[in-house]
Amino acid sequence: MKFLDFFRSVLAIAFFTTLTAATPIDNDNTASATNYVGYLISTFSDANPTIQFYLSKGNSASEFAFANKGKAVLKSSVGTKAVRDVFLTCNGDRSHWYLIATDLDINAAGFSWDKVTRNGSRGIVVWHSKNLVDWSSSKLQTVEDNTAGMVWAPSAVWDPSSSQFHVFWSSRLYKSSDTGHTGKASLDRIRYTTTKDFTSFTPAKDYIKSDIPLIDQEFQYLGKPGHYVRFLKNEILNQVYQETTTEGLFGTWKRIPGYVVNEAPREGPASFADNVVPGLYHLLLDDYTKYVPFQTDNILNPKWVRSNYPRFPNVLKHGSVTPLTKGEYDAVAAKYPA
Repeated sequence: MKFLDFFRSVLAIAFFTTLTAATPIDNDNTASATNYVGYLISTFSDANPTIQFYLSKGNSASEFAFANKGKAVLKSSVGTKAVRDVFLTCNGDRSHWYLIATDLDINAAGFSWDKVTRNGSRGIVVWHSKNLVDWSSSKLQTVEDNTAGMVWAPSAVWDPSSSQFHVFWSSRLYKSSDTGHTGKASLDRIRYTTTKDFTSFTPAKDYIKSDIPLIDQEFQYLGKPGHYVRFLKNEILNQVYQETTTEGLFGTWKRIPGYVVNEAPREGPASFADNVVPGLYHLLLDDYTKYVPFQTDNILNPKWVRSNYPRFPNVLKHGSVTPLTKGEYDAVAAKYPA
């Protein structure tokens, strides 16, 4: 832990002067392989749209146990009272944790995708914790104005230079005169805001506005200031593609030709670096029924291959994967045993 604290303080100093060096701490396991002893998957299920935890069996990405004896860790009491697209994030010293999720219930009476994209929730469901095991009650935090039809698949990146989070999601927008959202909307685009506490947010802005509808953005920090990969879902082809940058979140991005895998449908990418093998990266892709694991040992020029993990859970959905220190792993295992 002393080495980790020292390493993070050095990073914070190096990053202080530039926004482009913002680091998603929950995916930053490049400091030292020995700092992390396992992984936590935060997810949900279609049948039970609640927060669910899966804890790795040891320090391997190949096998996970359903924590809390197979029961939900948290349930939403706000909005639709159902969640999807779960994302776990934390600040720089890992003293404040936030679970954020889409506020959406596909099992609601009278549900239709057209209805929820026109007049769905404009907020995200938020829980807060200081230790990963004692959580606040759920809150619904509005991040979009009245022109948005929905807010889907939120994620967050911690920026040490300004001590705040950049929060991203996908929305489609309507003309301000179309208050009922009955007309033609914009294509789905990636939007963002900033927050220090997931209570107050700056006005939403466009992050990626494209000629194709885009949802389900995921970042992967590559261990050097400003170096990232990001994954995006093309909603027309229902496939995920990859881009890279060395200029930070708001720099220039380069598209890697083609798609991550030539299989459809795929969505909800969740990426993470291996805790044990340097240079090995994992990517989970949701096939609309479950997560399928892939991996590559060259993320800048990748050939993503399906992982040979026969014991990988076949019930996981769009979520996030977080490397855990020993203290964090032990705390989660004790509070939410399998």
